Amino acid sequence: MCDELGPKNEYMMEYIEEAGKTSLCALDGTGCNEKSMKYMEKFKAKTKAEQEAQLLRLQSMEGDSMKADLKDWLKTRMRLLNNLIASHEEL
Repeated sequence: MCDELGPKNEYMMEYIEEAGKTSLCALDGTGCNEKSMKYMEKFKAKTKAEQEAQLLRLQSMEGDSMKADLKDWLKTRMRLLNNLIASHEEL
């Protein structure tokens, strides 16, 4: 597991966030940078169906070729949307 997810790869944090259904950026804004906060505020105002549609759109882009920083932003948006969608289910 350490070889696959370890320091040579960026997968450990992704695995922890996905398995724990969490993110360093909380829904209340704690731990968020300005870009993530703006994105989250934009999608908080959307319905669950709109959030799910956006998540599907982002998931379809996941295999596309892109620069590392864009791939990181894609993954961040997916985690934020997953958290927002999960918050609807908790209500």
